[in-house]
Amino acid sequence: MKSPQDELKSLRSAGAERREREHRQRMQRLVPIVIFGAVALFIAKQEIPAVDRWISRLIDADAWDAIEACTEQARTTLAEPGFARLARRGEVERTDEGFYVSGVMFSELHSSGMERSYRVSCNVDRNGKVVTVSDANAPVESNSDSVEGQLQPVETVAP
Repeated sequence: MKSPQDELKSLRSAGAERREREHRQRMQRLVPIVIFGAVALFIAKQEIPAVDRWISRLIDADAWDAIEACTEQARTTLAEPGFARLARRGEVERTDEGFYVSGVMFSELHSSGMERSYRVSCNVDRNGKVVTVSDANAPVESNSDSVEGQLQPVETVAP
């Protein structure tokens, strides 16, 4: 015959087993939802520019600010900045003094009716101020990622 303490222990262990089993069942229901959410976020980052910018800003706000500063400065150097569209945001690399932003590409409709692309690179200091910007008025001749010989560095004047 069991003592009252043994019965109490068996009731407690049965309750603990039940709670553990319910917890495992909840987690098993939650795992597919988390996986679906991660895949949906990955696809949205690839396909929706606003989501890509939001995630980039969350991951590295300083680098994101450097790309934004370079993009705005590059837009002002174009012949028709109001009609230029951003074709590629570019990539950022950290340097000792700040950031190097390369491959920012704008496209605009030229007066001849052809679309011209302009690739720009910038040096941005740690405070987000553009130090140098390459010459955006040299159109990109090919679709290659090489910018050698196409752009000339130009000093910007601080306001």
